[in-house]
Order: sequence, then structure tokens, then C-alpha cells
Amino acid sequence: FVSFSGAMEMEGKSSAKKKKVRTTNPPAEEAVTAAAASLLTEDLILEILSRLPARSVHRFKCVSPAWRDLIADPAHRKKLPQPLAGFLYSTYHGPDHRFYNFHFAKVPGGAAQPVDPSLSFLPSHEYWYVDQLDTCNGLLLCRAHKFPSSPSGDDDDPLEYHYIVCNPATGRWVGIPALPPVPAGRRVIARLAFDPAVPSHFHVLQFEDTEQDKYITGVTIYSSQTGAWNYRESRLPEKISLFAGLTSVFFQGMLHLYGLLYPVNTDYDAVLVAVDMEGKVWKTIGVPSGGLSFGLIGVSQRCLHYAATPLAPDDKKKKKKRKKKTDEDTTTVWYMKDYDSKEWVLKHSVSYDELRSMTGGEYRVAAFHPDCDTIFLDSFDADTLSSYDMQHRKFHRIRSLRKNKAAIFLPYVPLFSDSFAGVDRQ
Repeated sequence: FVSFSGAMEMEGKSSAKKKKVRTTNPPAEEAVTAAAASLLTEDLILEILSRLPARSVHRFKCVSPAWRDLIADPAHRKKLPQPLAGFLYSTYHGPDHRFYNFHFAKVPGGAAQPVDPSLSFLPSHEYWYVDQLDTCNGLLLCRAHKFPSSPSGDDDDPLEYHYIVCNPATGRWVGIPALPPVPAGRRVIARLAFDPAVPSHFHVLQFEDTEQDKYITGVTIYSSQTGAWNYRESRLPEKISLFAGLTSVFFQGMLHLYGLLYPVNTDYDAVLVAVDMEGKVWKTIGVPSGGLSFGLIGVSQRCLHYAATPLAPDDKKKKKKRKKKTDEDTTTVWYMKDYDSKEWVLKHSVSYDELRSMTGGEYRVAAFHPDCDTIFLDSFDADTLSSYDMQHRKFHRIRSLRKNKAAIFLPYVPLFSDSFAGVDRQ
């Protein structure tokens, strides 16, 4: 498997040498290639491709018409990795910011079949409002609100809800037993952890914080394997407040979230909080300091990534206090080549002025492409989703978005395997 995939990967890198060979004796080379390919059965090809990144699988459609048809066959989607389809995002539903409308923004190269953001496969007679909270490797975590038991209830009364984990690609879903109501004044943040290598097993983590200071006190973890919730107190030595409006990252068996050391000081001490699926291992990971900025974490090319987008500088303050550009005016992208070392390596940087000259507006990093050196940008003033190729420093406007959008973007990669095998629907 390794020698085969490695040879295929090297084909693009040594194109010049290949061209020279083809000009000297193309029939002989084609004969050798055909003979080698004939030794591979369809099952063996699928097994090899299933171990490669989605971007490589997509590229291998060009090997031959037979390979193209094999990869595109719907019957094989369960085995093969899929490319990024797009992003689920939300807009505020009128003046009441407790409720959202949900939408899907498709990106180039994504799945041909669009995602239904209304999740019409859920029973409409049971739930009157479903909030989309988090995605992880093809699954979607939702908070489903049931119809009020009394039609004359107070608008300020907390709504009865429970969590749902669903697969938008297949329409399958599972309800999770409800937790006791959270005490008044406390905040909870729920996130999803799922490893496609173990398709029948996922975790939901509900973090709790203090009533006034808003720093983590513990987490309640649901395991689909046991069907039960378990509470674990925080083992963090620091006081950390989590950002509610940002996605989490499940990586190396731990869920990572973006937060701030409490109390917040002028240095803007941002950190990552990581917790394992039993709630026994807690750790913090420092992130590169860049002053006041929008921070984002993600996984790209099997490495943990972090991006910091500076706040838009005030022209008056810039004239008075800044005589030259500083690091705080630069969008930076970092990656952790060695996770155990916790050392960040600078991958790319682009100044505020350069990015604005390309985009013509105010943008922030909204997501990382999982398979290449591309980041996705969300505009503050133009309601557009764009991409930026870090390797070639090229900007591309993808599509317009709905107005009054919320901050969170949920990356979605379709999962066609049976992700709830052996899990009972609640």
C-alpha cells in the first residue's frame, strides 16, 4: 500500500521527467502501466484509496476512465474519504437572538448533493426548534427543543431540550438522554467528538462554568458506547473561560477548545483547553500571542492549526501611536508539526493592508481546508465567503451569504458509512 500510494503521489512531482520518458517511448510506458494496473482488483484499489486523503482520491480520478467511474460510484462512497462539502452557518431570526435560521454554503469541489440545513429527516411533530451546535467528521450535534407542554407558558421559562447527533448525509440520527436543567445564571457549552475509525462510537461533552466569573468548573460527558452521562470536575490549574461561538477540534483523542485565561489582562492570554473522553486528562496549550485578535483552531493535513486575525485598526489611533507596522496588524497561520512538543510553527502571514487590498473589505479567518494550504475567510461588511490560497497568495470570492449571520461556521465533510450501527435511537 505504501509503495503504491507513494508512487502515485510522486507522479505529479516528477512531471518533467515523465514527459521526457513519454516522448521517447510512450507505447512501451503505456503498456507497462496497463499491465501493472491490471494486477489490481477493484477491492484492492478501494482499500488503498480509503487510506489516502480526500484530495488525493479526487486527483486519482484522472488516472483512467475506469478509476474515475470506480471512485464516483455511489456504492463506494462508504469506503472512500470525501472532500469538504461546505459550511453550515446561521443567521439571527429577527430581534430574538435566542433563535437562528440555518443555511448551507457549498464550496468548489464539494459534494454534488447539497446538504439540507432544515434537517427535514427529524420528526417535526416532536421538535419545534433545533439548534445546530457543532460538527465533527461528518456528524452534527444539535440541541432539540420539544413543544411546550403548556401552550400558555411564560416566554422567559427555559425550554425543555435534549441533544441529538445526526448524519446529514444519510438522514440517520440518535437522541441522547436529557440532562437535569442547568442552574439559573450558569452557562453550558456542548461539543461533539467523533472518530470515523470507530463509526459506532461518539461522545458529547457539555462544559459548565461559574455563575459570575464564567470559567470552567467541569464537564459532563456522554458516551454512545455506555449510553450514560458522567460528570468530571475540571482538573485545570488555571481559570479559563471558553468562547461559546467557536468550533472545537477533536484531535489525538482529545477535544480542543479555544479560551482565555481568567482574569483577562492586556496581553490577551488565549489558550487551548484539551480534555480526553473520560474527563481524566486536562491540559492547556498556549497559542502564539498577537494582541487583540480573532482566534481560530482547526485540523488541516493531519496537523493542528491556529489562526489569528487582528482586529481592524482604528485609523486615528494608528496615526497617533503607530509609526510602522507591527505584528498586531498581521494575520498569521500556525501549525503544530509535533503535537507532543506543543510548539507552533509559523506557516503563513499576510498583513492587514495586503489582505484588504486583495479583498476590498474586512475579513477574518473562518476555517481551514482539511486537505490543502487554503483558509476560508468570512467578511464582516460584505456577507461573503471567500478562500485564500496561502501557497500562491491568491484570493477567491466563493459566494454571497445571508445577511445578519452569526459568527460560527461549521465545516461539513459528508460521511456515508453507517455511523450509528449498534446505537439505539432514543
